[in-house]
Amino acid sequence: MKAFEYISSDAEIEQLIPLFCRKGRIAVDFEGEFNLHIYGEHLCLIQIFDGESYYIIDPRADGVTAHGLGAFFQSDTEKIFFASQSDAALVHKRYGMMIRNIYDIRIPAVILGYTGNLLGLEELYLGISSSGGKKRKQTSNWLIRPLSEEQIEYALSDVEHLIELKDILEQEIDARGLQKECSRQMKKALILKPPVQPWKKVGDWRHMSKEERVFLKHLFIARDSLAERFNVPAVRVMEKHMLLKLASDPPKSIESLESVLEKAPPRFRKLLSSSLWAAIARAREELSSDSR
Repeated sequence: MKAFEYISSDAEIEQLIPLFCRKGRIAVDFEGEFNLHIYGEHLCLIQIFDGESYYIIDPRADGVTAHGLGAFFQSDTEKIFFASQSDAALVHKRYGMMIRNIYDIRIPAVILGYTGNLLGLEELYLGISSSGGKKRKQTSNWLIRPLSEEQIEYALSDVEHLIELKDILEQEIDARGLQKECSRQMKKALILKPPVQPWKKVGDWRHMSKEERVFLKHLFIARDSLAERFNVPAVRVMEKHMLLKLASDPPKSIESLESVLEKAPPRFRKLLSSSLWAAIARAREELSSDSR
């Protein structure tokens, strides 16, 4: 396993920032939790490589707060990512912060015609082939402590070659005279897109009727509120296909709703029934108000 420094406090983060600033650039990647093991989206790990040494900042450590993370995210050091949009969006959503001085190597890669993932980019330009097991680690539980050696090795491998790749891609961009296009695309890609309301990602929102959309919105909010209360992934309370079924054909009585929920987890069934029935009532009220 690669040697690394484990950072578990704001003070340790702030001590590293001057070092990173002297280096001028660092490779950065995140590991997160996205409704797989608990409710919601959480930043679980920040892995860093400065060209010589590896570091792991643990956002879940008691000594790490938004203050320390903000100092890192806002520092002057260039932060080299691959496909930074989701990472930047997570930081903005969880902490209300922007990450300054990002260089996303996916931008020059795409300009040069590459549209694959980081593993493919490493193989294409560095001749490095993955040893496998990548997908399994992507669904790993990054909330647990201590992390396994395999998890740490996986996390650090994602920053190992980013600096080297940046140099290679920039040389090719310069050789082809594409610097201005790369700069333009970089600025465009780093603009955070407005978040899409999560219920609009369920099913084919564009082709739903107005009524289906209203019911789905209220049902989704009710389901997610219950998931947040129990701190479980929302899918464990009710799967998306059931939300779509209820939105397309809302029950006319609570008895009908309860019959639909017969296969719902017993621990949630009673609360789910009352919550969804109230959501259906709110949806009908909204539709009634709109038609007046």
